[in-house]
Amino acid sequence: MSTTANKIKKVERPNLEKHKAELEVIKKTIDDLIKRRNILSNKFDREANDKQNAERNDLRKKLEEIRIEQGKIKKERQEAINKIKELQALRRKKNEELRNAKQKLPVSNVKDIDSQISQLESQIEAGVTVNEEKQLLKEISKLKQAKNTLDKVEKSASELNVDEKINALNAEMKKLNEKRVPLEKDYSDIKTKLDVLEKRRRDQSADFKSTKEERAKIQEQIEANIKKRKELNETFQKQREDYRNYVKERERREEQRKKEIEEKRNERLQKRFEVELENAEIPAFTEEINSCNTLIGILNNQLEKKSDNAGDNAQKDNANLDVISGAVLLNSKNEREEEVFFSGKGKKNKKQHNKNKDAKNAPIKFDLGVMEAFWKLKIDVPSSIEEVQETIKTLEAKRDDYQKNSAEQTKKNKEEALRKMEEHRKKIEAGENVDDDVEDIDEDDE
Repeated sequence: MSTTANKIKKVERPNLEKHKAELEVIKKTIDDLIKRRNILSNKFDREANDKQNAERNDLRKKLEEIRIEQGKIKKERQEAINKIKELQALRRKKNEELRNAKQKLPVSNVKDIDSQISQLESQIEAGVTVNEEKQLLKEISKLKQAKNTLDKVEKSASELNVDEKINALNAEMKKLNEKRVPLEKDYSDIKTKLDVLEKRRRDQSADFKSTKEERAKIQEQIEANIKKRKELNETFQKQREDYRNYVKERERREEQRKKEIEEKRNERLQKRFEVELENAEIPAFTEEINSCNTLIGILNNQLEKKSDNAGDNAQKDNANLDVISGAVLLNSKNEREEEVFFSGKGKKNKKQHNKNKDAKNAPIKFDLGVMEAFWKLKIDVPSSIEEVQETIKTLEAKRDDYQKNSAEQTKKNKEEALRKMEEHRKKIEAGENVDDDVEDIDEDDE
């Protein structure tokens, strides 16, 4: 029986086709999910989106340029307005000075002063007293001094060219306004386009957010299936590894079982060879010699029987045969005995019908076991007393011959037994099968 104490737990072979089918289902699911994800990813044309972003950036750039230009115009207008204000303030100042100067004079302008001077000079030329003339000259001097003051104030005001400068600045502002109007129109048009693009972007952003969420869910499903595929492969690899270990363990146990069977077979063979060697050491022809001695004894008994009671003699012979036929050859030296041989029960001989017949001519009857002993020695069975003496001599000669050749044959038997043992030993060492006539060891199935 096998020395394996416990049976190993059976592990089923992993089903590769089933595993491939499961992987194929997962692969198809992943492919479908990837296709859906790609459709969502391609829902927004990146090129068109980039083009739209470029257009929006270009519009913003143009708006910025317009703002810069508008800023320049605004700055120039403001500078012109400031200059006009300064000039207007200066003009107000000069007018105030002129008005103050006129308020101090009896006349309001140079023409009136010249007219009064002419009248006063006409009065002097017409004749007046000295005192009146002095008084008139004094008035003329005042008028001329007022005229010089008015001339200086008017000349100072005229030298500033305030009105001309204001008119030039107003003309410049008109040009700036002419430049500002198309810029404002361009700005308004571009702003409208930009607002349309911004609205479209906001709508796309809302749609993109929804699409992104759906795409994220699909991505989670893809990753879950990838994880499932990984776990499925790991489980299959674990099953395959367990099955390999199971097969290895089963093979190891089978090898161990065969080894144990072989060891026990070799042990039985060794014992058998030892028995054969012990048998070979038993003197050769012991059985034959014992048979010869037994048969000689039986025949001598036949010679000694002279009485007419042939039936009684036959029964005695049969009794002797009982001893002969029951003997066996022992296998060990300690169990050897000199008597060996043939078992068999003596048959009752029939009563002789002719009791008065001469004993010398009376036929001799032997049990079947005795007859087989003669046949085994290749000696004819004597049928009468006359043939007994000759048969005894033949048995003695054969016995002497067996005894003479016993030692040599014993040596040969021992050498042959040793040769067989050595031959079987070499076969065992070479891993060859050795014939074993002993029943095989009982084998337990795993």
